[in-house]
Amino acid sequence: MFRMPLEAFTKDEDFPFFIQYGEHDEPLFLHAHDAYVELVIVLSGSAVHIVDGENYPIQKGDVFVIAEETEHGYDRPENFHICNIMFRKRFMDFASFDIAGTPGFQALFVLEPQQSKRKGFTSYLKLLPDEQPRIEKIIAALHSEYCGRTPGWQTMVRAGFIRLVAELSRMYDTSRIENDNGIVKLAPALAYMERHFQEEITVTELAALTHYSERQFLRLFKEATGYRPIQYITRLRLHTACRLLSETELSVTEIAERCGYTDSSYFSRVFRQGCGISPKEYREDLAARGTV
Repeated sequence: MFRMPLEAFTKDEDFPFFIQYGEHDEPLFLHAHDAYVELVIVLSGSAVHIVDGENYPIQKGDVFVIAEETEHGYDRPENFHICNIMFRKRFMDFASFDIAGTPGFQALFVLEPQQSKRKGFTSYLKLLPDEQPRIEKIIAALHSEYCGRTPGWQTMVRAGFIRLVAELSRMYDTSRIENDNGIVKLAPALAYMERHFQEEITVTELAALTHYSERQFLRLFKEATGYRPIQYITRLRLHTACRLLSETELSVTEIAERCGYTDSSYFSRVFRQGCGISPKEYREDLAARGTV
């Protein structure tokens, strides 16, 4: 499998982001991304999207995210124009934004990229006719800032990208997906977990949000995420804890409470198990590297 590194597009590791307009008159060879994510918006025409050896027709208005290590390419392009946005996950921590707590975000940026690896490329956002011009306008402004490099361009690019992600997440209506192998319907549950991970959440509550039985929910959730619900919630808590340790001066006890732990000693044990280091050591390590 040919791996295409992000360095082929940008060598700026401090700002690992790249946007371009693409016109494909010829098929695009199969390739996979080397540790970066690609957001694709089809601006016009049609093609066949080849994902892990399977063929899927795509056309104007289709929006999808290609995860790392997913082999894909394009065949039979006809007036096929797209916008590619490539970025490393660390470029933007969307978990700190409330848009991550919406089903649309979870479907488009979390579940679908993983689904295309495991179950094929069968569900993605299809923009409605009145939605396409709005998205194209945002893309044009984002592209202009990125290429113009005027003072403050990085701030403007981040702001523009956040707006694009938020708009696409709002436009994604999971009820419009006709063939998703059952995975995308998990989005309301993942969105709920993003908003309420500090609280006690039961499998019964989560399954009810998806209209699956608890047994179906647990099976599909593990298939989609690779984790059991309690493990997934722990990951959300630890991710938030790491962010708070690096961005705030809150005490370990205060951070534990914000992450849903009433016992700071237990929180520290869970943190060490998950991160291989204690919260105090984590913060000290950041300080030593000059990142706090």
